[in-house]
Amino acid sequence: MAQAIIFAITMFIGWLIFDAIKHKKIIKENVLAGAFAGVIAGIVWYILFVIF
Repeated sequence: MAQAIIFAITMFIGWLIFDAIKHKKIIKENVLAGAFAGVIAGIVWYILFVIF
């Protein structure tokens, strides 16, 4: 479970860094998109961890 949470946080931070470099600013939509991507990535990572 901890691995999935760490992976989700890493995805969120990476998404924010990517958007900050790409758009030269951080806006609310990018933060929400990063949070959504992080949550989905964490869920998928946890499911894969449970299955395998």
